[in-house]
Parts: sequence; C-alpha cells; structure tokens
Amino acid sequence: MTLEAAFLDPADGGAVIEVTARFVVPQRDLASLERDFAQKIRALAGIPGQSTVEVQARPQAPRLRALPAPVEPALRILVAPRRVVRADGTFIDFTRLEFDLLLFLCENPGRVHRRGALLNAVWHLNSTPSTRTVDVHVRRIRSKLGPGLDLITTVRGVGYRLDHTAEVEIEPDPYASRTDSFLAT
Repeated sequence: MTLEAAFLDPADGGAVIEVTARFVVPQRDLASLERDFAQKIRALAGIPGQSTVEVQARPQAPRLRALPAPVEPALRILVAPRRVVRADGTFIDFTRLEFDLLLFLCENPGRVHRRGALLNAVWHLNSTPSTRTVDVHVRRIRSKLGPGLDLITTVRGVGYRLDHTAEVEIEPDPYASRTDSFLAT
C-alpha cells in the first residue's frame, strides 16, 4: 500500500495511522528533511497547516572509535629458556634463584608472600637459615630491573608482593605440558 492510499482508504474510519520511515542523512540535512517531511505528511493527510506533525529524529548513532593500541608489556618472562626481556628487546641476566623468585612472584601476583614461604617455594628450604636471603635477592632483582620498573612491593614486617601485573607477560614453556603428561605415565 502506498502512502497516499493509506490516507485515502475509507476502511480505516478516520483512525490514527502511524508511519515509520528510516532515512540515513548527514546531520546537517536533518532539519530541512524534517521540515519537508512534515509538509508532505500534512498535504497527504489533509492536516491543516497550523496542526503539528511530529517527526522524531533518531538519536545520533554511536560512532566507531579506534581501540587503543595493544600495550606492550614492560617485561616478558620466557620460561623455557629462563630469560627475561625488556620491552625494548634487551635481555636481563638473572641468576637461577633470582629468576625463580621473580617467576614465582609473577605467577602469584597480588598476594603478600612471607619470607619463609618464599624460601620454601623457591629455595626448597624447610628450615629458615636467614630471612635476609630473600631481602638480598629482591634487592638484586630490583636493581637489575631498574628504577622505571617497580614491580615488587615490600610489605613491611611481612614479605613481598607483585603489584603491576599488566606490565609483565609470562610466556610459558610450550613443552611443559608434554613433559608433565609423559612423566605422569
């Protein structure tokens, strides 16, 4: 049915007719389109000029916005070769225990780890020879990471915590799961 036929159809008995139209137009042309559309509706429906014809403009559609560029982590820990790489590609040399301590903290972020628990998890010591051992290794890790990368937080009287997890990416050993399943059989 055409627009003219909808207004001239006597079967409606003077009922109100809702007409929905969709136009895609630039924002600057919207006002003139509303004005022209209202005039044409008045003429077709026989509505007097002083009556109002409501033309609702659709709210402005959300615009596409660029997603932020993926942030390169400040530090990548490569588990298989036991290497630590800065964002600029330079390698940081760690001793085995320093690497293991950093990896343990990065794998368990946001928790405060007591010095004794770190000695047990990293050094595999059940007795506590000296909690200064952990302090010395944390100090060495901090000095090797540099002042711009403050990952490890000291919780005074308790232990250490890794806070800035977004700055660290751990690349696991791709063969670790194969080795573990091989050893389990």
